Amino acid sequence: MKTQRLGYASHDGASRIHALLWQPGKQTAVPRGIVQIVHGMAEHIERYEPFARYLASCGFVVCANDHVGHGKSAKSEEDLGHIPLEGGADVLIEDVHDLRRLAASRYSSTVPYVLFGHSMGSFVTRSYLTRHGEGIAAAVLCGTGQQSRSLLHLGRMASKLIAAGKGERYRSSFVDSLGAGAFSKAIEGARTDVDWISTDPAVVDEYIADPACGQMFSVGGYASLTSLTLEATDASRAALIPHDVPLLFVAGDKDPVGDCGCGVQRAASEYRDAGIESVDVKLYEGMRHEILNEPGKERVYADVESWLKSKGI
Repeated sequence: MKTQRLGYASHDGASRIHALLWQPGKQTAVPRGIVQIVHGMAEHIERYEPFARYLASCGFVVCANDHVGHGKSAKSEEDLGHIPLEGGADVLIEDVHDLRRLAASRYSSTVPYVLFGHSMGSFVTRSYLTRHGEGIAAAVLCGTGQQSRSLLHLGRMASKLIAAGKGERYRSSFVDSLGAGAFSKAIEGARTDVDWISTDPAVVDEYIADPACGQMFSVGGYASLTSLTLEATDASRAALIPHDVPLLFVAGDKDPVGDCGCGVQRAASEYRDAGIESVDVKLYEGMRHEILNEPGKERVYADVESWLKSKGI
């Protein structure tokens, strides 16, 4: 596998987006497809290298970018976890779109283009499909859910009120308790506050030790995240996705983000009701949020590849 670093200007007007392109070791003029990974909250794209290596071994080109306020796209340590209060959701979506254009421009227009969004990235992907879904061959939505819209409205209102008084970079324990901080309560006898991401203590410890992971979002970040999720879970917007784009939902059945599978099924039902012709769901028994990092992750990798093959990709 060959890895190439890419960089481009963010739509926030200030940041430079860091991206990676993974290519199969045996280069062919026409790869099997391009898979763009859209990563989750408070993490970075290097964590997806094992999955990218697997996809590359199957003949795919893989690309991914660190979002604004994440990984190497953050201008400083203080920027980790911060997304602009105003228009932050648009920045996330359009930065993803710019990488799509960069990656797609390297290959024939006949090469299938696939999106794989995890967690926050799944909501970016769901919103992206309503704006830029034309030409997407398939999308995999990993670790997603169908959050309470009243709770999302509360979180957005609280974030904006606090930002008005203390600035958009302020970190609020109260707002965090409505968001990512709430998930730790779902795991009985948890050893750490982030046991909800994986059943594997080594994965949890590595996440905690990683200086680019786990930052509490600023209120600007939470305002953007709640706005994004409200858009992604809006039934009226689901109808804007091209109906011939097949969707695969994958999640652990012990993932609190997806309400242990119930929220995943609700999300899938919304897309079926919106007229999407192919919507599949695969829940993994005993797995938590990061199914790509759980024991048995190889089965998830293989299932994603097999599903893409079943869709002619």
